[in-house]
Amino acid sequence: MHRESNKHGPIKDDEMKHELEGTLRGNRPSRAEEWRDPEPPADDDVTAPGIDEPR
Repeated sequence: MHRESNKHGPIKDDEMKHELEGTLRGNRPSRAEEWRDPEPPADDDVTAPGIDEPR
């Protein structure tokens, strides 16, 4: 039987998987401290040439 981890037993693996499921599926940042999230680009930020140009 294949297990996902060899650091913990199968019961602990399932428990950890269950604990992280909401975090991994959620449509929000997973960081506890909001200041660690990257800042979104500002409206007046200059982009590198060629990125926003149509092809």
